[in-house]
Amino acid sequence: MSDELIGGRYRVIDCLRTTGFCETYVAEDTHLPGDPHPRCVVKKLQPQSNEDFVLETARRLFDSEAKVLYKLNDHRQIPRLLAHLEVNEEFYLVQEYIEGKDLSQTEIVPGNRWSEHRVRDFLIEVLEILSFVHQNNVIHRDIKPSNLIRRAADGKIFLIDFGAVKEITNMTLTEGQGNVLTVAIGTPGYMASEQQRGDPRFNSDIYALGVTAIQALTGFHPDQLPRDRDTGEIRWREHVPECSEELARILDKMVRNDFLQRYKNASEALDDIRKPIDIGNNRYPAPTEKNPVGTPANTPVKSSGTKRLLFFVVLPLTLGLLFLSPVVWRKLQALKYYNEGNSLIEAGEFEQAISAFDNAVTNYSKFAPAWTNKGYAQGKLGKHLEKFSSCVQATNVDPEFPEAWNCRGLARFDLKQYERALQEYNQAIAVDAEYYRGWLNKGEVLLKLGQPREAIDATRQVLKTKPDYFLAWTQLCQALYELEQYQDAKAHCEESLKLKPDYSPTSTLLQKVEQKLQ
Repeated sequence: MSDELIGGRYRVIDCLRTTGFCETYVAEDTHLPGDPHPRCVVKKLQPQSNEDFVLETARRLFDSEAKVLYKLNDHRQIPRLLAHLEVNEEFYLVQEYIEGKDLSQTEIVPGNRWSEHRVRDFLIEVLEILSFVHQNNVIHRDIKPSNLIRRAADGKIFLIDFGAVKEITNMTLTEGQGNVLTVAIGTPGYMASEQQRGDPRFNSDIYALGVTAIQALTGFHPDQLPRDRDTGEIRWREHVPECSEELARILDKMVRNDFLQRYKNASEALDDIRKPIDIGNNRYPAPTEKNPVGTPANTPVKSSGTKRLLFFVVLPLTLGLLFLSPVVWRKLQALKYYNEGNSLIEAGEFEQAISAFDNAVTNYSKFAPAWTNKGYAQGKLGKHLEKFSSCVQATNVDPEFPEAWNCRGLARFDLKQYERALQEYNQAIAVDAEYYRGWLNKGEVLLKLGQPREAIDATRQVLKTKPDYFLAWTQLCQALYELEQYQDAKAHCEESLKLKPDYSPTSTLLQKVEQKLQ
């Protein structure tokens, strides 16, 4: 290879792979001591167009995605991003070098079938990595055997080649226009249908991992497996009839064609594969969310009464009221105090509400909604540290309860800990990618941090599930106002007022926008 140093520092030793407009090299870092110098991986990215507008957009994307990858440096099974640099309109990522082979080379190959036990261990290991990735609000977008490396030193699997950076190399210009065009990121066969449409979600990664596990279990490449004509689901079970129903059920849920029927995120899938049978689990159903900072009512978590009555009342009654167990009785008491606390909040009696919620968690300590609403009541009294403590209790007993993470974020916001509030909201979204209040609150705190463009991206996620949510339209109006895009801001404020004509903050904001336009 050439002795020329990339960025005056990295000497290329060998080319690992070349795909389109991306080249990956093994290099040595000449600025570090050693003989030979320590190795690293250098990935060169080059947009498919050298138009100024494309390069400018690629540069912005490159810096943004590098920041995302730096966030993942804390995980021991993700290669660390060491540097990112631009040289002669070419972009380079420098990452930690992992000595080993990817799974497509020797392990997940045609005809080689893994045991069920091995597939389970594989899923748990990769889901643990993915859980960390999703908690950082990152979607990998290209999980497949060749992007999973088994380190030679200890056999641990590393997740590599995050698909987000491929947006840069796939960018081109639409013909005859000045618009940047990107194509869907991912690999056919492993890519979920919503990702093919350009709308990847956290559970798009779950789909790709499930397909990879099915490939390992059956010995067939995904393209070789037929699909059901009516449902579009992958038909794989016939190739491994000996597979247990337990594992088959988990894999089927991972690769559902409809993302709404899949696991929502890696943590949910991980919990299921570790505890696949949980009959008798008395987990309290998640109630509706509490309103975010700045909403007109800011009401606490409410109980969806019918489902809870079925869970706490109808089922025990069918077993016979005379034979109620102490555990069921205490849960009934907890529910009574919980509803009492909600009524007291609505009456504005917050101290009494806190006492009611205390009684609820005394009877049932794992009652996450009661902990959350206790925090809400404490916040109404200005006790923001106590609020945060209660919401931490909620996430401790139920880390899959997005409202509890949202509650923590609201407490951080009230304490003016905006960066930490952002982390809490990201966690709520990682638990439930469609949790619109988490997205709305994330947008609000990004505005507070002076990041209106990022706030717009977050707030638009709200409209995907709640297109008639007036607060999202108002928040977009505010962000556009701060970007001095007054005409667009006006349109968004007007849309909000169509949905909620009597909301005075929107009217006030619209007046400010119109003054700028005049």
